[in-house]
Amino acid sequence: MSSDWPTSKADFEDQLRDAWSQLQQALDSLTEEQMTERRDSAGWAVKDHLAHLIPWEQGMTALLRYEPRYAAMGVDVAQHENEDELNEALRAPYRSTSLTEVRERLRETHEALSALVTSLGPDDLFKTYSHYQPDEPGEDSGEPVIRWVVGNSSGHYLEHLPWIQRLASGGG
Repeated sequence: MSSDWPTSKADFEDQLRDAWSQLQQALDSLTEEQMTERRDSAGWAVKDHLAHLIPWEQGMTALLRYEPRYAAMGVDVAQHENEDELNEALRAPYRSTSLTEVRERLRETHEALSALVTSLGPDDLFKTYSHYQPDEPGEDSGEPVIRWVVGNSSGHYLEHLPWIQRLASGGG
């Protein structure tokens, strides 16, 4: 396993807490105008980036509960030809949602995943994806599910943070 990946549940919990804190500190320094009015070349505001994080993290919570991941995200992944199209479908339900509501929903989603991870056994995040999603089509790579969980939670926050900061500073 790469040194970039948490090697224990406790390491992941620390990583999740730290990434969440970094995201919240950045957001708390922004005005509502910076988060809702400034847009990038794809038409996304900071609020859209936050809304986009919600269903991906909801999918991880469902996955770890042995529930259908994409159904929890509110999409039929087969209906979307590429990741950009899928991301637009995930953002769409939040277009008319207020920034306050989006931030609250993201907080609730984060707390649900955090609580679930806390309840897991020490080795549960190192089981394979297909252990949690045996009926999902596709070949199991044998990689531990933690790679998906990081990529759709702590890693996802940190991936979007530079875009959020660039947008807020007036860059697209």
